[in-house]
Amino acid sequence: MSVPQTRQYRCALALMATVPGPEIDDPKPRPSPPLMPTEATALKHCFLRDIAANIGSIVDASRAEGVVVFTPTRAESLLRQLVPKGFKLFPQRGHTLGEILSNACDDLLNKGFPSVCLINADSPTLAPALLEVAIESLARPGDRMVLGSTDGGGYYLIGLKQGHPDLFERISSSASNVVAHTNARAAAIGLKVEMLPPSFEVNDAKTLNRLCEELLVPERRDKTSPAPFTRQYLARLIEAEGPARISPGLARRS
Repeated sequence: MSVPQTRQYRCALALMATVPGPEIDDPKPRPSPPLMPTEATALKHCFLRDIAANIGSIVDASRAEGVVVFTPTRAESLLRQLVPKGFKLFPQRGHTLGEILSNACDDLLNKGFPSVCLINADSPTLAPALLEVAIESLARPGDRMVLGSTDGGGYYLIGLKQGHPDLFERISSSASNVVAHTNARAAAIGLKVEMLPPSFEVNDAKTLNRLCEELLVPERRDKTSPAPFTRQYLARLIEAEGPARISPGLARRS
């Protein structure tokens, strides 16, 4: 099947989403603890709204299209309520993290996108400007990889123009050396690497505290990526019971 001309030069900005919900028993959302499971689920929905909004803010101005590659498949109707209507939804394929990422990249390239950025759904403050840098890098001639690292050793974004399954072999979301492993794999196959500025993902009490401080402390607030859904939800939780359980850093400032 031929690909429409309007899509030939559009980078797929693909949010890799694990979607928790009230009737979805698995997966269990993080960070729980310190959040209660229902709170963690609601927060993850805010993450999806904010990251999708950041993607949506540049898809017209940049040569990009919003995509969600999601699991579980029964979460599709819920997911459609969380992301903009123009986003394309595709179920994840594979059993391991490496398989899921490699398959997502291959599937989107095979649909006619000349480049793909796979984006972590646990980084709600990811700035649209970083996505624009990734798109511009991948639009230049020559094969390359764009990588944005997190403090924990993983990455919040990987961008590619061709499928390179070797990059995804033997990687785990719990490993602390994913970026180092991926860079080593890229060097072994002679793939040029361009690094984005580091960011962080929210998956435990420490990173939740950091998120609260970045969103709720006025002098630290980043207006370029305000994550309004996430900020409002965390503000309501903290207003209801105080910051001690959710953000000890804010409690110390009180």
